[in-house]
Amino acid sequence: MARKDDILKSFLTHRLLESKYELKREELPSTVREALNSDKPIVKAIALIIEGLDGTSPVTDSVLRNQVTQFLNEAL
Repeated sequence: MARKDDILKSFLTHRLLESKYELKREELPSTVREALNSDKPIVKAIALIIEGLDGTSPVTDSVLRNQVTQFLNEAL
């Protein structure tokens, strides 16, 4: 398992996310690639952040913030 997949799993299994967003462990994606295709906005937003910071070509904080903000505005 890739480092970024471990980071994703760490975030998604946090009890706060489980309770607030009613995420079920058996339904969680196991890779960032799967999470980027998720229909749950919180899962996809976390995947975007991880991919932006730990991907093959990391982006700046401001670019990443704009990407996540734009995604959340469109998703909600």
